[in-house]
Amino acid sequence: MKKNLLQSAIFMLLLALGGIILPAIATAANDPLVSTEWLAKNLQAKDLVIIDVRTENNYGVGHIPGSVNMAYSGWQPFNEGKACQLMPPPEIFTKFMRELGVNESSHVVIYDHGNSISDASKGGTALWILKTMGHQHVSYLDGGFTKWTFEGRDIDNVKPTPAAGNFTAKFDTGKFARLDDIKNKLNDKNVVFVDARTPAQHFGVEKRGDVKRFGHIPGSICLPADYLTNAGVNRAPATLKSREQLEQIIKGAGLPMDKNREIIVYCNSCQFAGLGYLVLQDILGYKNVKVYDGSMLEYAAMEELPLVKFAWGHVTQ
Repeated sequence: MKKNLLQSAIFMLLLALGGIILPAIATAANDPLVSTEWLAKNLQAKDLVIIDVRTENNYGVGHIPGSVNMAYSGWQPFNEGKACQLMPPPEIFTKFMRELGVNESSHVVIYDHGNSISDASKGGTALWILKTMGHQHVSYLDGGFTKWTFEGRDIDNVKPTPAAGNFTAKFDTGKFARLDDIKNKLNDKNVVFVDARTPAQHFGVEKRGDVKRFGHIPGSICLPADYLTNAGVNRAPATLKSREQLEQIIKGAGLPMDKNREIIVYCNSCQFAGLGYLVLQDILGYKNVKVYDGSMLEYAAMEELPLVKFAWGHVTQ
């Protein structure tokens, strides 16, 4: 009798603990950000797939244990026909994800090098692409590989061989803007264009070498991706700024506080824009954020399309 009571007590204790622990893991699957501490505790979690978006060489030297690799160049390959970087077609993306072992039920954690704004934006854009392709449980590792190694956590150079996954890409047009969408919405006062490039590029005194013209899409609000992370502050990894700081930054930049407004984020090649999506949609709760995939590489090549230079977009709205 006493033995049965003891067994029942142990079972109830374990059940109670499970009730505390399991929801915490489940919640993380729907959290856009996960910490290095969380990941270290959950490396063996069922259905967890960790994707490293660094180069194959960097991945081979050392990576987070159990992670698989798909370099950023595979997420946004150069499209020769349009002379810009575009995400792969859904059928190709499906093949890539299945090879990495991604299932419909997987919790995918994406990480980048985590040292600079360029690093952080690659992870942010990979997250946006996976969500645009219909995956429901994607998180971004805040601080990436740099924060992981700064904390002295384990790394290895063993390349896993995952079983093929069953994920099928289902394109979500609500997260994506094409060139035709941009053309149709240039004069729509209900649409907010957000430029994630540097202030100098937005103002039109500088441009990237492969972008054809100077300036910004008319009426764009300048929200540089550089402002969204702590990269380089006292040699800090590229962790995202706090939610409170991000709210202040977007308010100061002039973004509307109405979180139902349609927002289209762009940059030069879409890389920085993906980080803008992560911050606006997933962290700050805007409900209708799209990324213009072709960005300025595509738009500025169209001579007939308007660009504004020597002015701030929010002033000329």
